[in-house]
Amino acid sequence: MSWFTATDGDRYADARGALVRVLSTDRTRTAGAGVYLCGRTLLTCAHVVNAALGQRMLSARDPGGVTLDVSFPVLSAAATRPARLVAWIPPRAHHVGPVPDGSLDWEGDLAVLELKEEPPPPVGPVRWLEMARGQEVRAWYGGGQPVSYADVRVAAYDDGIGYLDGQLSGAAVDEGYSGGPLWCVADGAAVGLVMGRITAPDTALSAQHTVRRSWGLGWQSVLLELRRAGALPEAYLSGLAGSPASAPGADPDSFETARDMMAGPLHLLLGDPAARAAHATALAGELGLRAPADGTAPSVADLAQLLTRADRALPTLAESLAPTVADDPRGRGELDRLLALGRLTGAARLLSVAEHRLLRAKLEHLCRHDPGLLHRAATAALPYLDLPHSLHAARLAPAAVDGVLRELETWPGDSSPVPEETPRLPALLRVVEYVAAETGGLACRALQEWSGRVAARLGIHASALRERRADAERWSQRSAAAGARILVELDRHAKDPADHYRCAVWRLRADGTAARALTGTERPRAGREIARLIREIAGGTEGAERGVALVAVSVSPDALELDVDEWDGAGVDEYIPAPLGEDFHLVLRCPRLRRRSRTGAADLTRRWNARHRGDPLRADRTVGGRAGLIGLLKTVHRDTARVLVRGTAAERGELLPVCLVMGVPIVLWDRGPHAPEEGTGLDTLTPDGPVDQLPERVRHFRVRAYADALTGSRPALVWEDVELPLPDELQLADPAEGLTGAADPAEGTEQAT
Repeated sequence: MSWFTATDGDRYADARGALVRVLSTDRTRTAGAGVYLCGRTLLTCAHVVNAALGQRMLSARDPGGVTLDVSFPVLSAAATRPARLVAWIPPRAHHVGPVPDGSLDWEGDLAVLELKEEPPPPVGPVRWLEMARGQEVRAWYGGGQPVSYADVRVAAYDDGIGYLDGQLSGAAVDEGYSGGPLWCVADGAAVGLVMGRITAPDTALSAQHTVRRSWGLGWQSVLLELRRAGALPEAYLSGLAGSPASAPGADPDSFETARDMMAGPLHLLLGDPAARAAHATALAGELGLRAPADGTAPSVADLAQLLTRADRALPTLAESLAPTVADDPRGRGELDRLLALGRLTGAARLLSVAEHRLLRAKLEHLCRHDPGLLHRAATAALPYLDLPHSLHAARLAPAAVDGVLRELETWPGDSSPVPEETPRLPALLRVVEYVAAETGGLACRALQEWSGRVAARLGIHASALRERRADAERWSQRSAAAGARILVELDRHAKDPADHYRCAVWRLRADGTAARALTGTERPRAGREIARLIREIAGGTEGAERGVALVAVSVSPDALELDVDEWDGAGVDEYIPAPLGEDFHLVLRCPRLRRRSRTGAADLTRRWNARHRGDPLRADRTVGGRAGLIGLLKTVHRDTARVLVRGTAAERGELLPVCLVMGVPIVLWDRGPHAPEEGTGLDTLTPDGPVDQLPERVRHFRVRAYADALTGSRPALVWEDVELPLPDELQLADPAEGLTGAADPAEGTEQAT
């Protein structure tokens, strides 16, 4: 591939962009090296960790979750950051036992470290290939000094270990190199890790003694060790596997055959040297390669070689070719043939460099706010398939997105019919459509536009995409089986005792009709008594056996800070406390405030219907008080359905009424006693996450908060579901039905009316 050459700034030109320096605990020396894998994950040798801790080098004792100082020489060897030990694969002898001192080689000896946050560019992951005899590889000292490189050759590869011989010139692999990547310049990939050096005895050297011989663990052995230990997600490992040529059972002849067969379509599509030069130059730019500036074109053979070897080269070329063949059936056919040949190699992958970069960024952003999104969408989009290993976890961190994409890219299209023998919709695009439908708003439209462009580039018929999109939209409008629904109205008279309230309780049937379960407005009751009544009524309500009951409590404007969720409904003989907020989705409503706006009802309906779109508004002292919040809710947040209110009780008293008068249906705040600047605890509720799951997240939070005496957070949630009637809107059951309400221990039984 002489026409395409690596650029000096390309991080894949050598492995120094992924090289890690591991320091001793006193930061006075370099204990060894490591390699950056992806996200926040680093890989090194277990004996490097031992060296950093001042332990015996080949000790098998697990040091636990220790934290080491590491640095990235490509950034600054002096600027350290903490990395926690999260996986330990101890050194072991070949007969499975402790490694004796003086051993020449051993097994295991790996450690996985995790950073607190992802490092910035130019730190980046390397491509990995299997180690093989004859490879010329390069290693670096952990400090990363450019002059420290040591060039060696894989002279032998046996049982997962590569023996490395160096020439008698230049630097040699020595202490401080262990754990670093072995970089094969010819293949542009790492092939293993430096493990140790084989030294000559202390006596005078003879012709039989080893000179400049070291050894490393081949990538295939590293992969096997990590899989056995469950040290990294399978999705990530498969994403690191590099070229499919290194996969077990891969047939090298198929790659050569695919390369030769690509010549025909390439001649027909890019027979004009000027067109070939233009497309090849653009391709080189996307791949981070250098193209000649003299206007020459690569040969078809050179281009075919790149397409079969370079990750994402083929879909990237197809991305630039697709518009030129949009109205040319023959050209479209040749492009489809080229893409089909690419599937024989696997290096092509499904997405171009730009498509992958854009999708990865969007999904990482979405997973940051909703870790369960990808799992939910994939489960629904691929109902008849076992999900890839990367999606087995119900919650995914942003760092896992790349592994998910790499796995889904290899999955075949779905089995639904397609028109005119056009390509089937790939599994990845189907999942993206379901993610888009679940997300809604601008993010939905952006993802749908992305999938539309990719589908057009792949030659997928528009009707096939529309059909799958409609499936996704129907799924996103699903509604979970409703549990019991209880409506409560609290009120106080001026002469009522403190902390006593008059209440009325209704239970809703599945058909939307209501039965009055308690009319207790004739006398005030303590919170504990009201809580016991609510528990009894909820237990006998239709749907009580399904999920967690919703208890919606209508309060007056001056009772929004009332601690209804902490009212304990446990009986005197019960052992376990039963605060309402732990056992139910306890939410508040305040219809009196909304009725103080002529457009309140319409505002509520509009905002509620838009609740799956857009991000929540965080209202604190920075919004400019009451006037500033009104301005935001009238303009850029006109359809916002969620507001997170922060501030002191006085500040909340100013902002909360604005939200409710202007029809905001979901308002979350912390009525706890802490200062506003400390009030970040509710961020663990992920207010940006799935809207309909917020009451359940609040319930979980309350369970944890009530159990922790040191936690001052007390979340309060207004939840104005437009499908739930208000007390004065209830269509009550016909008395002739003879339905009996719940018993009131204090006043006997009352009939539902």
